[in-house]
Amino acid sequence: MILRLFADVEIGAIPNPDFFGKVRSQKCEFLRVSDVGAAAQAVNRRHLQPTCREEDRYFAVLMLEGTECLEQDGNRAVIRPGDFSIYDATRPHYLTFENDWRQIIVSVPRTCINQLVVNMECRTATRISTDSPVGRVMRSFLESIASQIGQFTPIEMARLSESITHLIALTLGHLQPMDSEHSRSQALTLMRVKIYINDNLGNPTLSAQQVSLATGVSVRYINKLFEQEGVSLMRYVLRRRLERCSSDLLNPINTAHRISDIAFRWGFNDLSHFSRVFREFYGVAAREWRESQTKR
Repeated sequence: MILRLFADVEIGAIPNPDFFGKVRSQKCEFLRVSDVGAAAQAVNRRHLQPTCREEDRYFAVLMLEGTECLEQDGNRAVIRPGDFSIYDATRPHYLTFENDWRQIIVSVPRTCINQLVVNMECRTATRISTDSPVGRVMRSFLESIASQIGQFTPIEMARLSESITHLIALTLGHLQPMDSEHSRSQALTLMRVKIYINDNLGNPTLSAQQVSLATGVSVRYINKLFEQEGVSLMRYVLRRRLERCSSDLLNPINTAHRISDIAFRWGFNDLSHFSRVFREFYGVAAREWRESQTKR
């Protein structure tokens, strides 16, 4: 479960007949909020590059119970209940939990945080107190969100994600100088576009013109907003369809469903095109993806 939700890591647990592990998680396009608890263990990531897009993240951690020792890039932080820290999921890191523990983990795209915080490379694996006014607000907000995981609609989760990201950035401090009103306007516009796209992925005729008409934003400006994420509007649509398909292929509920059924459900109308772009995106055929992942 950890490998699927977070990153490709090695997990070593102390032999214990009473071992337990529990994850409650909800995600949207922008981030994932998880409430994770388990017995004593060590987590080691050696890879230097993310193996999938889900790993191209920072993991922001709010400790609720127990103690975690976090090491990355020569930094070492020991965080206890109420403490906050962040680390780069794509770079080697080592986590140690000597006793039972529980924490809230927010998985945030690195580009989102890097645009808001100066010198993020110096902020990873450092203990950050949440005793400041902003820190207390962030802590209370994350605890409230975590207590209601699974109850938010996709649109609600997408809209909450902006507040979560900005509270994390404010708590980290050292904010990038920027025209805040202009930046906020762009972020809200892009979020509105993404929400419309995600609500209409199953429509095989979804086009750039349709998105533009529905949101009141020109195709040119939408593509300019997506440039910041290194993708065009329709490439984003394709990526989201593939991600929805890959998720459904891994869901045991869909075991009896044909791959073509899942592809058509998410807006593909040409199976050969789906097969080709799926292999390009994930490196394996959809059938291999389903079989290899469900055996893990």
